[in-house]
Amino acid sequence: MLVLGEFRADRLLPPLLRPGAEAVVLGFAPRLAPFLAASLGADVLCGELPAALGEQDVPRLLAHWRADVAVPNTGCPGQEQFLPLYARAAHQWRIAERRMPVHPEGFAELASDKVALHRTAEERGWPVPRGVVCGAAPAVRAAARELGLPVMVKEARSEFHAGRHYVRDDGELGRACAEVAYPVLVQEALAGEEYGIEFLSDGSPGSFGSPGSCGAMTVAWPVASLGRLDAECAPGRRVRVAPAALPAHVQAELADTVRDMTDAFRPHGPWQMDFAVTDEGRLAVIELNGRLGGVSNMSWAATGADPHLAHARSALAAPAGGLPAGPPPPRRTALELPVLSGTPLPPAPEGTGLILFPGSPANPGPLVGGYSRPVLTVPEGREEAALAWLRGLPPGTLLNSPREAAGQLARGARGLREAGPLVLGSGQAPDPEPEPDPKAGLTREGS
Repeated sequence: MLVLGEFRADRLLPPLLRPGAEAVVLGFAPRLAPFLAASLGADVLCGELPAALGEQDVPRLLAHWRADVAVPNTGCPGQEQFLPLYARAAHQWRIAERRMPVHPEGFAELASDKVALHRTAEERGWPVPRGVVCGAAPAVRAAARELGLPVMVKEARSEFHAGRHYVRDDGELGRACAEVAYPVLVQEALAGEEYGIEFLSDGSPGSFGSPGSCGAMTVAWPVASLGRLDAECAPGRRVRVAPAALPAHVQAELADTVRDMTDAFRPHGPWQMDFAVTDEGRLAVIELNGRLGGVSNMSWAATGADPHLAHARSALAAPAGGLPAGPPPPRRTALELPVLSGTPLPPAPEGTGLILFPGSPANPGPLVGGYSRPVLTVPEGREEAALAWLRGLPPGTLLNSPREAAGQLARGARGLREAGPLVLGSGQAPDPEPEPDPKAGLTREGS
């Protein structure tokens, strides 16, 4: 069992470490093995994943480790652009009767190339912000005049927290034109609320996403509110919450869009969508990611079903087709609170829970920026106690204002009462797993 990438490997690995199986994790983190040994209580063989991969490097890597199953796990920075290469390698492995459940190449391109996603969205009628694909600086300036400032300038192939510029004036536009790698996508800067949602798809029973197979069966975790869109384009620094209710017309359009994506491109494995609901009530798809991300902490805390564990179980069950697991309905509000690193937090109020997700060698994540993201879990009926706890935090504890946290807590409580599931496929929901233990959270990997 070869895991290609170390992102939250402590949560992905347990189902893979079944009796008789040997798991190998390849990643960028030099101290990965001691962390996994401490987290799992078991020795896991770890190796180095090359920082750059060519067309023939992936088949050679798979052959070198002599794996029966390879599981792409691309959440760490620098690995997202490997998805198209993994897709092409999976086709060769399928011929060789090896198993590599991975998104097919068409979906991998959408999830790793913003220009490809925009062009495909326009062709298929998916709701995206107005935008123009540009190959040089003069075209960017013309697009900005056409769309009107402010605009977003996004490099086609860039990973999260990189390659995007919020441009408010001509000076910022000139700097962006000089800094970006072309081609770029110039889009209108939306005003509204940002959301994220995670999926697990089994796009092609028995053939791992090959053309001509049946459409994808997909299960969805609850929609998460990522807060209000801003010029920093860094939702991980905002207070976030799950579940979040959407207007009925947005929920319906989102479900229709996801169904068309899965029918046309048959994703196979975990993926994520960031989208916005504008102040005018319009749905706009911002980007696709062919992986799980930071939202998965809230997905797990709200439902009790960890997406990473479901991903591993789906990879093990892949030859039989179908999804072995889908999330149960949310049982509590999961409020993610960016706090300055090293800041002590008081005990959570009675009836609620506080789950710590500190960084690790495998995923230092926000710790590099000087903050971490614990999650406060709030069952229905305990909102007032949680609100009093938020208001009692010492000034400066949160990166954001207590008022923003209180607003997101109210949004999550409303979502817990009102948010309906995004019904997309026939995956069977499992019994909830044990929810994260707040005390054990100190060993959990952060994002």
